[in-house]
Amino acid sequence: MLAGIPFHPKDGIDDLLGRLADYVTDKGLRVAGYVQKRRADRDCGTLVYVRNLGSGHEMPITKNQGAMARGCKLDGDALATLSEQLASDLDHTPDILIIGRFGRSEAEGRGLRDVISKALELGIPVLAGVRDEYDDAWQEFHGGYAQSLPFDETAIVQWWETLSLESEPQNA
Repeated sequence: MLAGIPFHPKDGIDDLLGRLADYVTDKGLRVAGYVQKRRADRDCGTLVYVRNLGSGHEMPITKNQGAMARGCKLDGDALATLSEQLASDLDHTPDILIIGRFGRSEAEGRGLRDVISKALELGIPVLAGVRDEYDDAWQEFHGGYAQSLPFDETAIVQWWETLSLESEPQNA
């Protein structure tokens, strides 16, 4: 019910997770979660946006701190808003929750940890991208409960198909 995909910063995790979301919705099922999108910014180089996989709504998750800053910073208010949106999306019982990043906030005990836990309590499978530097925190978070999937679309689809088959009602 819980799986992580280890990845490095240059890997296309968002494209990979987006394709899985498309695969699931093409089967007529519901997806909750998010992936990140990057947009060029004159001051900090790149602003990061998140796209809600259920609604398609996009919002910035980083904030520009001005021309003299060194990069952009995660916007804690935006992360809290995303968490609230995803928690609300879980009330509609999606067939999967896709978390684009188990990152610094989650490693520090914040971020989307509660959303992941809520999904699991509701019996909703969760798939998360796990950036390499936060793997130890991910391991601690799930305590051996999660599967580790390779950065491979076929393997991820097989994981999803297996879960889908296991959750189908059996004919009596």
